[in-house]
Amino acid sequence: MAGERRRRASARHPLARHWLAEACAYAGCTLPLPQSPKAILIEASDLQAIDPANPNRIQLTATLRNHAGHDVAYPALDLVLTNANDHTLARRIFLPAEYLGSGRDPRTGIAANAELTVRLALETGDLGAAGFRLAVLPAPR
Repeated sequence: MAGERRRRASARHPLARHWLAEACAYAGCTLPLPQSPKAILIEASDLQAIDPANPNRIQLTATLRNHAGHDVAYPALDLVLTNANDHTLARRIFLPAEYLGSGRDPRTGIAANAELTVRLALETGDLGAAGFRLAVLPAPR
């Protein structure tokens, strides 16, 4: 509960985050970045076949931008594959550790006003997806 109060205080007062983080380090606690999925907008997204000979292998590419004036935690990505009538065929939620790759620490978050490009290679089996919907959600801690 105290950790949640620290996180909310740092989200409401981003300039105080540095001091809260130092106090936490001294006290032996942690100060996670605030979740702010409404501040992260999907600037662009696309779903394409990776190999025309194998239409079941697709790649999702999405550009996310943090429109907050402070760093925020990476969101979860909610991907829904649809048929030609926009009916859901499959849904999967990707956590930051799944879409960031090995070069990024999921705890660092997206910097203020920064952009992130995500690429996910997917195997769809025989779904025959014709479209998709993508949304950002708070990532579980």
